[in-house]
Amino acid sequence: MIGVVIVTHGGLAGALLNAAELIMGKQEQIAVVEFELGDAIADLQVRTAQAVQRVDTNQGVLLLVDLVGGSPYNVTAMLAMQKCGIEVVTGINLPMLLEVLPARNLELKTLTDLALESGCNGINKFVISNF
Repeated sequence: MIGVVIVTHGGLAGALLNAAELIMGKQEQIAVVEFELGDAIADLQVRTAQAVQRVDTNQGVLLLVDLVGGSPYNVTAMLAMQKCGIEVVTGINLPMLLEVLPARNLELKTLTDLALESGCNGINKFVISNF
């Protein structure tokens, strides 16, 4: 099973996991890392690397991050460049997480593509039809 680590600013990572588990039940091989005001980048690097180690079953790890260019992204990108078998996807949202979690038996590249597609498809506009 591919491991998943959610890395975000503030409490977003934990909130997303809580919402996903409310819908799908308790999940295995998943961890959250939250970057809070006043946290050191070096501490974020250590906590993220430890989370990856905890969920890694030698089938790969998918890191789901909130936004490009922020500290969580920079830390996860560096980790992915240093270690094979890690993919990083930004823009995490609940539809993405709900599609990724039950599909972790796929290949890492396929799961990464699914995360990108489901994250985008989860963004819609409500349209009122006039009959």
